[in-house]
Amino acid sequence: MGKRSRAVLLVVAAAVMWGTYGSFVTAISARGMSGNVIVFLRFLATCIPVFLYLFFSDREKLRVKAKDLPLFLANGLASILFFTACYTAAIRETKIAVAAALLYTSPAMVMLLSAVLFRERLTARKCLCVALSVLGCALVSGMGRGGGGLTLRGLLLGLGSALGYSLYSIFSRLIQGRGYSALTNVLYTFSAATAAFFVLILADGTASEVTRLPGASALALLCGLVTGLAAYLAYTTGLEHMEPSRAAQLATVEPVSAALLGAALFGQTLSLTEIAGVALVVGAVVGMNVSGGESR
Repeated sequence: MGKRSRAVLLVVAAAVMWGTYGSFVTAISARGMSGNVIVFLRFLATCIPVFLYLFFSDREKLRVKAKDLPLFLANGLASILFFTACYTAAIRETKIAVAAALLYTSPAMVMLLSAVLFRERLTARKCLCVALSVLGCALVSGMGRGGGGLTLRGLLLGLGSALGYSLYSIFSRLIQGRGYSALTNVLYTFSAATAAFFVLILADGTASEVTRLPGASALALLCGLVTGLAAYLAYTTGLEHMEPSRAAQLATVEPVSAALLGAALFGQTLSLTEIAGVALVVGAVVGMNVSGGESR
């Protein structure tokens, strides 16, 4: 298998793992754990295994130049923290379906940012595939079935989450361009985000839930291993061999996998509109990656 094909599979695998996040959160929340604590434990389970692995096997990758620290902080705070805060607030302000659809305007943002920062070519096929992905995500998320209630605040929060989500691809490309591995990137990016959420749960008085709700904590840590550690390592590694805009578009498989998982595990039926959305996203992914596409 070539590097490009392997990168595609890694990014798609990451999206599928991210698609399980909603199911994890539903199960953990039912056990009484608050959102900030869930996120804190998820991020903790992402960075600690990476640190232990590098400490015992490749300490050289723990080294970071002082001048590069702002990039890791930006990735952790301006991307991961900002995305999480905006997305959570958008769900509360509008509806899950609307927030999810707004989040997946991110491929268009990555495509535009990549054109400016990395001089990626804006081809007609790339623009069409991104447009089809965004439309497909909107249909899968249910915006065509009365997923309204969109306020200006909700719109701005949703677009803010998309921007934060997009910036992970951009900052990671910059970090890897300076010679750092995916492991180093994930370690320091999520360490910054974990520290920020630790401060938040201390401030809002929910930190005690970590020990008071052991079952929920164990499930949140498992969520971190799957949707944090494994997913972000797969996505970040895939970024090493493809353009950020292509990776972001491939990641639109996430809501599709979430919808299919809901149908398989919880008996949730898919409407014709949702099936059409799935077809659009899958078609866009295939169209972006058939032979003859741009490669790195």
